[in-house]
Amino acid sequence: MSFEKLRAASANRRILLPFIRSLRDHDILVAIGAADENCAPLGFKQLMLLELAPPTTLQRRLNVLVDNRTIRRSTLRDDGRRVSYSLAPKTMTAFRKYFLKMRS
Repeated sequence: MSFEKLRAASANRRILLPFIRSLRDHDILVAIGAADENCAPLGFKQLMLLELAPPTTLQRRLNVLVDNRTIRRSTLRDDGRRVSYSLAPKTMTAFRKYFLKMRS
């Protein structure tokens, strides 16, 4: 892969995915999106086990992403103490556009 392609991919990411502020946000969103595709919602503990960030940073980033409505936090029906995270519809749409742009 050439650096021109990397530069174009980076520019497309900035345009189509403006809600991604850091590599950690990117990694968190990719992990949540992959779990969404597999219909296996991720909770805080599963995200923590992926070692994407220290627990305090992970909690802070998740709160920011929820506040920005980039992801959704929901309480699981079978256990009201446990929360799961999923991508918001606007985030899914933005990622789809990004993937289509990357294919062309």
